[in-house]
Parts: sequence; structure tokens; C-alpha cells
Amino acid sequence: MRSRDEIKEFLRGMPQKVEMVARARILASFAHDGQKDKGGKAYFGHPERVADRVADAYGDDYLTAVAYLHDTLEDGGFATSDLKMFFPDAVWKVVEVLTRGKTTPRDEYIENVAKNYLAAKVKVCDLEDNIDLDRIPNPTQKDYDRRGRYLSEYRKLQDAIADWERRLPANEL
Repeated sequence: MRSRDEIKEFLRGMPQKVEMVARARILASFAHDGQKDKGGKAYFGHPERVADRVADAYGDDYLTAVAYLHDTLEDGGFATSDLKMFFPDAVWKVVEVLTRGKTTPRDEYIENVAKNYLAAKVKVCDLEDNIDLDRIPNPTQKDYDRRGRYLSEYRKLQDAIADWERRLPANEL
């Protein structure tokens, strides 16, 4: 995780006149530089794959930016105030919903995500990537157990999205 000094230095040089999704990609790449995923590969591959899934599924720049940023508060050392400097409310507020507090139980976190239509859409794409054990060379029982939990969360969020889509008028989706 980046130190506050490293983050402050990075933010001073953050390009202002770069398209939002590219800005999110730059920030996420910096936030996760040097981190490894459970398969031993560069962690940034995860938010990049999630962002690709979101872009393909929804074609929405705001959600794609959220997808890049979804782990920057929890795992990258960034604060909400950092995101507020470079992204609109429609981005950083959803990233906040997707950030699980250290003391928040996992099931409570998933319930909170399910209450936010946009966060649920991004989290489903996040879980799709996390469920894919092909990214781990030699999965252990712990990996299979985690995958089972993710599948359960995925189903809950898919149901929540379907509920949102039944309730919301088509022009608000």
C-alpha cells in the first residue's frame, strides 16, 4: 500500500486534462503498483479486467472509472478526499460504497452494496473476476472456499440488480 507522502506527490502530478476513464486507470495503476494478486501476478490486472467487463457490459464511462478505482481506497492507500479532487460525485461515491471497512462484516458489506444499483453492477463484475480460479496456478482449498462465498455473493447481487431493474423506470437505468 502506498504511503500518504507517495500519494500526495503522485496527486500533485496527476494530469488534469485527461479523460476520466484514463485518469482512473492512471490512478489505479499507481495505487496498485508493486502489489501481487493471489496468483502472484501484478494486482493491477484485476481492476483492469473488471473495468473491461464493466465497459463491455454497460458502456458507461462513470461505471468504468469506478471499476478501475474500486480497490484504491481499501487496498491502495488512497482516501475519498483524493478521489474527490479528480472525479465527479457519481464516481467517488460509488467507490466509497464498494470499499469495505476493516471492521465491517462481509455479509453486511454485500448488503450495503446491494442497496446501490451502480455499486452492485460493478461488484458483480469484480466477483466474476474473483471467481475465476484459472488466474491462480495451484488453487488451494482456501481458494475454493472463497470462490464458494463469492458465488453466493454474486447470486445475491444479481438478484438485487434484477429487483432494481424491475422497480426503476427504463429511463433511469
